[in-house]
Amino acid sequence: MATLSSGDTLSMNNLGTAAGTARSLSAAKGNTTGPIAMSSFAIDSINGISGFTYGVENTSENYTVTFGGAGTNFTRVSSNANNYTWTRTAGTTINATISNSGGAGVVSFLDNGVNASQTVRNTVASNTIGVTYADGYNDHIGGNYGVQLTKTIYCVDSYDGNSAALCLTADSPILLSDGTIVEAGDLEEGDVLKGYSFNGLSEDSDSNFLDWSTSTLGEASKDVTIVNLTYSFASRYYDVNNGEITGTADHPMLVKDSTDGLYRFKELHNLVVGDKLLKQNGSSLDEIEVTSVTSSDSTVEIVSIDVEQQDTYLVNGYVTHNKGGNTFTDFAGPAAPTVTYSNPGGAQNSTVNWAAAGGTTPTDYDVQIDNNSNFSSPDGTHSKSYSGTNVNVSGLSTGTWYARVRARDKGVYGPWSTTLTFSHTFEN
Repeated sequence: MATLSSGDTLSMNNLGTAAGTARSLSAAKGNTTGPIAMSSFAIDSINGISGFTYGVENTSENYTVTFGGAGTNFTRVSSNANNYTWTRTAGTTINATISNSGGAGVVSFLDNGVNASQTVRNTVASNTIGVTYADGYNDHIGGNYGVQLTKTIYCVDSYDGNSAALCLTADSPILLSDGTIVEAGDLEEGDVLKGYSFNGLSEDSDSNFLDWSTSTLGEASKDVTIVNLTYSFASRYYDVNNGEITGTADHPMLVKDSTDGLYRFKELHNLVVGDKLLKQNGSSLDEIEVTSVTSSDSTVEIVSIDVEQQDTYLVNGYVTHNKGGNTFTDFAGPAAPTVTYSNPGGAQNSTVNWAAAGGTTPTDYDVQIDNNSNFSSPDGTHSKSYSGTNVNVSGLSTGTWYARVRARDKGVYGPWSTTLTFSHTFEN
């Protein structure tokens, strides 16, 4: 219930306008069950904009205004779209006019770049949305009332199956609240899953769960409801403990960290042997040691699951966090390497060499070597993926050749390097 101070005035006429109804308490509430307090339609504060920081191109996301001290009937006011003015204040990859649906700003993310075929990865595009809330009834609160709030969001390129950063493979077993196990690919919005709350982890922890840690879990079992499912594909996935958990690089699992003994969420690609996963065993959580973490280059269907109110659920019995919001932007891939040619002892020792950009540690490299500058016919012997940083090119025919290299990390390729042009002399 809102806290009112001396001098605060609540108007019946203004309430009717705020709720979009006739000017009476029963009309504003929607029924005659009483008593009905005018303060039950009031709030203490307007706090900010809630919603995912990233949005995949050609999809839509909902953004809502968050309020403090809302009365029990304030939803009748907050659901009135006339009380909000949503705008795009910066950026070009979201729609210029954000639709307003029942108080939520619905943002459509447009194509991120000009590469319609999605054969190269585009960078993440920054945008800013704004909203002004003024219902004519709660103007006594001051603060953010009638003031434009803003939020920076990002349009994410869907290339390389990285359209949803926190995903499990579609065959991952998910535990429903009634004990039934369902594959992630067969879940539906509205399904109720088994989740947990933990010491110090807020009920809505989307914005800060990777910053959270605790020495004691204080776990309590909670039922959570799926509010959103996103299906996509990935060209690389991670496997923990020989198939116990399979998902994309950034998918977060609850672990007891081997470095300091604290409990926290870690992404799959950051797990190390010795970390301990938390797995349900009856009414308790057991610590299961991580014995292997591997990655596979294979196209798989992935599912991103968003649950509320608690943001945790169980995959194959292990505690995981949901899709996440307000923290993640898509990974644009590592920076372009530098490429050189060396011929220290004749053609038989000729090599194309490359080095990662400063501060990056790619997992591997994609190399193309061609006698055409447009790389339309790469040499089949030397053009492939390498974990090292050079390739011997002694088998190339005499002439002018071209080389380029791109680095990959977390399953995502970065941009191609500047093209290297070199003259090669064939020698048996």
